Amino acid sequence: MNKFELIEIFNSRVEAELAKGYLNNMGIEVRISADEVDQLYPSLGSVRGIKLLARSSSVREAKKLLNEAIQ
Repeated sequence: MNKFELIEIFNSRVEAELAKGYLNNMGIEVRISADEVDQLYPSLGSVRGIKLLARSSSVREAKKLLNEAIQ
């Protein structure tokens, strides 16, 4: 079994969803972890952060791809 680990914390769910879609398209399985309250009150996402998680075996590659996409 391969655990999921944190790769990035975003200020909004939209940013996290975009990153998730990009990484999924690159063949990396990722998940979003956020409190349910962020869906009711989106402004709280920036306070608590929206976490993007990847399988332990893919963390390094996921971080590399995100960094390249930002630049």
